[in-house]
Amino acid sequence: MSKIIKPKGKPEHIIMNRLAVILKEERVSNKELAEALDYEPATVSKWATNTIQPPLSTFFRIALTLDRDLKDFFISTKEIETGEKKKMLKELAVIAEKGKRTGKGKK
Repeated sequence: MSKIIKPKGKPEHIIMNRLAVILKEERVSNKELAEALDYEPATVSKWATNTIQPPLSTFFRIALTLDRDLKDFFISTKEIETGEKKKMLKELAVIAEKGKRTGKGKK
């Protein structure tokens, strides 16, 4: 399938989706996809650069819109080497911790 590609000149972050690759293969622009899904082009751009990740339901909508298999949009976790997996798991734990809803402050 595909290897993990680290963008040059940008802060290192985990590449989880292949949206940019799929859009290029399908010859669809960020703007065209944004219009089809009723999102801002800047949001689609952030998805394509892996700056942020859309919900799985949005990926499902994108797959249906582009008539592609949902699995085409993600890197293969089976192709990630053990050392890289450990590093990614640590980074993902930090991301998950930031996004946790603890329920604190609710009364």
